Amino acid sequence: MATQQPNGHRSVGYATKFDQEAEKLQGKAAKHGKGQKDDNKPAGGFDNTPAPRAPPGFDVKFTFHRALKLPMADINTMASDPYVLATLSTDLPTRHKHDPPVRFRTHTVRRNCDPEWDCEWIVANVPASGFALKARIYDEDPADHDDRLGNVTVHVHSLDSNFQGIHEQHYQIKKRMGSKRAYFLRGCAAIFSKGLDVSGELIISVEVLKKTDTADGGRMWTIGPCNWTQHISPMVGRLAGTKEPGKDGKAERYGYRPIDIQGSN
Repeated sequence: MATQQPNGHRSVGYATKFDQEAEKLQGKAAKHGKGQKDDNKPAGGFDNTPAPRAPPGFDVKFTFHRALKLPMADINTMASDPYVLATLSTDLPTRHKHDPPVRFRTHTVRRNCDPEWDCEWIVANVPASGFALKARIYDEDPADHDDRLGNVTVHVHSLDSNFQGIHEQHYQIKKRMGSKRAYFLRGCAAIFSKGLDVSGELIISVEVLKKTDTADGGRMWTIGPCNWTQHISPMVGRLAGTKEPGKDGKAERYGYRPIDIQGSN
């Protein structure tokens, strides 16, 4: 569609063209299921739904000390780059079924099958009815997906101010969900090394610090420290001045090196 302007120039009907393009985009979105409301996902924007009422809980400190005899996920280094991703579950009711659980991630220990993290995680308002702490151990691989090396679940069925706590308890790592490749390499190494075991362990401590100072215990939150970040760019490595050993173990290079920052929320 074109129109004659008073100055003699002709202009194209841009509004009509934009309408046609909008219709095409809407058609493509409808074809691929985009642009439609998904009831399985939470709505965006501000949500003023109040948290369910519950009595105050406790401030609990979880410490991920170390792991022993982890499988080797990297055939080149015959080691792993392990970290722990922990999830805390309780019977506290949530505002929505979509609400995510409270999580924590340790820093990554490079090229080590017996890593030491000594990371502390303090969570407020853990209810007196207890919790389930699931700690998944992964091998970090920036160039590919992270392999799971196994998991440990700690169940505590009640909490109070006299809770004796868990002090550097050894938990056997369940291998059912672990990387088959990593455990295959560990098994092969165990054949040639008589003192090598294929059953790994994760050492965890749990301590009740105090009653949470709040009037409402309807939600948990992390007190800290749990801040961490990671870069996956050699250029950022140059800017940050971080290096890692090269393939020969001596020369240093800028590469895929994480920056782990611990602090308070």
